[in-house]
Amino acid sequence: MRSKEEVASEMVGKHYQVEAGLTHVFRLVGPPDLEAAPTETIKLLEVNACTVPAGIMPLWFGASPGSGMDYSFIIVEVTPEEFPLIASGEIPLSNGWRIDTPIPDPHAAVSA
Repeated sequence: MRSKEEVASEMVGKHYQVEAGLTHVFRLVGPPDLEAAPTETIKLLEVNACTVPAGIMPLWFGASPGSGMDYSFIIVEVTPEEFPLIASGEIPLSNGWRIDTPIPDPHAAVSA
């Protein structure tokens, strides 16, 4: 079974290909003991200039091992204007989550 990091990176790469307004993607993490569980959902914060401001609205997607997605996902999509408010804590994240590692566009690295 692939690692959460590998699966998250693949998913983010696909999102960068199909979402024109996507500018940044970050991993969201909860308490370390929860994140260490192999069944814990991968959580992503996507900053997208083409979305509408809606605050924190997590969307859950189930695992699909037959399609190579061994983990379930939660995606929170926010506008570039909402992101600094989330980063500063003015708009709190759900469930004690915090913004963690940025996941770069793998296609941008190739073309740079």
